[in-house]
Amino acid sequence: MNALFQDQRDEIVNAWVDAVFNTYALETTGFLRTQNDPFANPVAHMTREAAGIVYDAVAGEDVDPAQVKKAIDRFVKLRAVQDGTPGQNLGVFLLLKPILRKMVLPRCSGSDALTSYYLEAESRLDSVMLLAFDMYTADRDIIAESRITEIRNQHAQLVRWAQKVGGSPLNPAGKE
Repeated sequence: MNALFQDQRDEIVNAWVDAVFNTYALETTGFLRTQNDPFANPVAHMTREAAGIVYDAVAGEDVDPAQVKKAIDRFVKLRAVQDGTPGQNLGVFLLLKPILRKMVLPRCSGSDALTSYYLEAESRLDSVMLLAFDMYTADRDIIAESRITEIRNQHAQLVRWAQKVGGSPLNPAGKE
C-alpha cells in the first residue's frame, strides 16, 4: 500500500513545497526557490525538511511521532510570527490535499482497498492540521504575552523617565 504514496514522493513533496512558497510575496518566492544554503535561507530549508517528514507521516510510513511533532512545531513557529490569518498561515498544510487528489487518487480507481488507504491518508493529514492548529494557537499566545510584557515595560520606562524630568501623568511636577 505504501507504494501508492512512495512512488511519486519526491514529485509530490516538491509540488507541495512550491505551493507553500507561492503563499509568500512574489519577491520572496524567487529567493525561497533559488537559495539552497540552509544558513542563508532557513525558511526554505525548514519548509522542505518539514514537508518531507509530514508527507511520510500522512502516507502512513513508520515515522517517529516525536520527529513529526518537531517538524510541525518548527514549521508552525515560523508561520506564527508571520503576517496573516490563522487560516492563511496554517492553510499550507491543506495545500497537500489537491496535490494528492491529482497525483495519487487516480491510481486508486477500481480498488476499494487502495481508495480506503488513500482516505486514511487524508484523515492523517486532517489530524496533522489539527495538531498544527493547537501548536499555532499556543505559539500565538506566547507572542501576545511577549508583546503585552514589552508594552508594560515601555510604559513603566516612560513613567520613570517623566518623573526624572519633573513630571508624570501619575505624579505631576510640584504636586505630592
